Amino acid sequence: MNHRFIALALAGTLTFGLLTACGGGNTPAPESSAPVVENSASPLPESSAPVTESPDALPETSAPVEESAEPSTEPSAQPTAKPTTKPTATPKPTTKPTATPKPTVKPTPTPESKPETNVVQSVWNDISKLSLPNLTAMDDATLAAMYGINASDLEEYICMMPLMGVHSTEFFIAEVKDGKMDTVKAGIAKRQADLDAQWSQYLPDQHELVKNYKLVTNGNYVLFAISEYASDAVTIFNSYTK
Repeated sequence: MNHRFIALALAGTLTFGLLTACGGGNTPAPESSAPVVENSASPLPESSAPVTESPDALPETSAPVEESAEPSTEPSAQPTAKPTTKPTATPKPTTKPTATPKPTVKPTPTPESKPETNVVQSVWNDISKLSLPNLTAMDDATLAAMYGINASDLEEYICMMPLMGVHSTEFFIAEVKDGKMDTVKAGIAKRQADLDAQWSQYLPDQHELVKNYKLVTNGNYVLFAISEYASDAVTIFNSYTK
């Protein structure tokens, strides 16, 4: 359209030039000046039309704006990849608490090693594992009657005698209170003398055991043993009291 306006304007100017050339000799020059103004006014708006072409070029320059959108996609891809790799490393700390239950096993052996029975009971427990006849424990009254020893003079004691009258096997194990050891040893001597008199007229093999008795003291602990395993009993007693 602009080209047409330009062509019409040029055609108008040419015709105008021809008219002026042809009528140059005529006097009515002032009348020809009026159309010059009209012709000059008509091409001006037509020539101003090319100015409208400049906004048409503006959308062409807007194309680089679309190119600016490309870098917007590139950074969007980068943050998406980073968080995906980081959470994979987080499950590693979950393995550490699995090692914590190990210390729970350590405190268990300590209480098991400490349930110590007293020395007197421990000595008897080991002696009782020997091949002994059936024995029964003396109570405080029987101990006082046969040994002449008061239980109040003892911290702990175990005194075992045979259930059947065909055995002379007997054990007395005690922890004696301070200052009472001589009294206790005197009571043991009395008991051994009574057994010697009893078995001297009855079952010589059992009398031999009575004559070969063992009496041992370590500190406040005392052992009196009449048995074929009397020497073994002494060894066990010493292992706990020395």
